[in-house]
Amino acid sequence: MNARQVLVRGSAAAGGAVLLAGAMWLHSLQPRVRAGELDPIRTGGSIGEKVETRDFSVRVDKVEAARSLEPNFSLGGKPPVGTDGVYLIVGISATSRREPLQLRSAELETPGGYRFRQDPRTSEVSAEQPTLQPLIWTPAKLVFELPENRVEGAHLVVGTGGLLPQLSSAADIDLGLGKDRAARLVQGAAERYKVRATS
Repeated sequence: MNARQVLVRGSAAAGGAVLLAGAMWLHSLQPRVRAGELDPIRTGGSIGEKVETRDFSVRVDKVEAARSLEPNFSLGGKPPVGTDGVYLIVGISATSRREPLQLRSAELETPGGYRFRQDPRTSEVSAEQPTLQPLIWTPAKLVFELPENRVEGAHLVVGTGGLLPQLSSAADIDLGLGKDRAARLVQGAAERYKVRATS
């Protein structure tokens, strides 16, 4: 192998390394969608007050806790739906602003960045959400299952959801669950709580 071949091969290897490094650098610059940019526009509030968003108004009327939930009526006498943590039942009243709609997204957010969605097992305990009508306040209950140590500081984020969440609206409501109130709520959690759509 002569000097010219060594130079050509060395140049090719160096060029390949530069191209690979450039490709890796470009890959690191690919567009990234931050979750915060896709979040809906939130309107804040506290338990007991009316929170008005662009599409709906909502008020948290009360927060209850349960160790187990009473299932729907059945001939087989189903056992209660229990949990290793606690169920939080958030009673709300809501109305739409212009047209009928449903609150398709509901989460509890707690300190430390934890999020808890409506419990998927609530299909066994009748927690269907009503369609909201303009000017008519409709009661509903949202059921969440979470560890006892995540109750303190929880707040409700409820909204219309949809394919373009950044264009939807949401209410972010502080449930007033400080350390003492959260402890009392968990300590007094009910057994065989009956979830009903009305308060």
